[in-house]
Amino acid sequence: MMNLLKFICLFFMSYFSVSSITNAKNLILADTFFEDINGNNVKLSDFPGKVLLIVNTASYCGFTKQYEGLQELTTKFSPNELSIIAIPSNDFGGQEPGNKEEIKDFCEGIYGVTFPIMSKQKVLGKNKHSFYEWIENNYGSGKLPRWNFHKYLISREGELLHSISSRVSPRSSKFIGKISTSLE
Repeated sequence: MMNLLKFICLFFMSYFSVSSITNAKNLILADTFFEDINGNNVKLSDFPGKVLLIVNTASYCGFTKQYEGLQELTTKFSPNELSIIAIPSNDFGGQEPGNKEEIKDFCEGIYGVTFPIMSKQKVLGKNKHSFYEWIENNYGSGKLPRWNFHKYLISREGELLHSISSRVSPRSSKFIGKISTSLE
């Protein structure tokens, strides 16, 4: 009887702790992993004390020139306060067909990107990355990207501060204002 009670307790504890990762209102930064473009595992908690700007990207999109504005933000804002993270995805129009090396060469060679680039991820559908699952579970499917270069501002505590359309340029005063406010 005692073993059965232990099993039931362990079952409920493990069930609720796993489901709480994608259903927690604040993203659990230490539990959110990506593989970077170089094959290294990266946790969002590897950027302690920083506001995160997470952007799903693509090399062959009408919005690809936003890489220039994103790179400008890396110099405009303190690297101790803001980290931009690119998440390449081929989910929209097949506009990110390349492998890791091609994506890295394109971003660094054409746009001089110095912010972290992750490996290609699914942002939609059944096999989407857990970050996008968290977005959908907590904020609804309407907050998922509708195209490449959708941007998310995440607070230092893992709270979604803003979900920003692909159409909003990283150079726009409205966007820069949202970042400035988020850093206060």
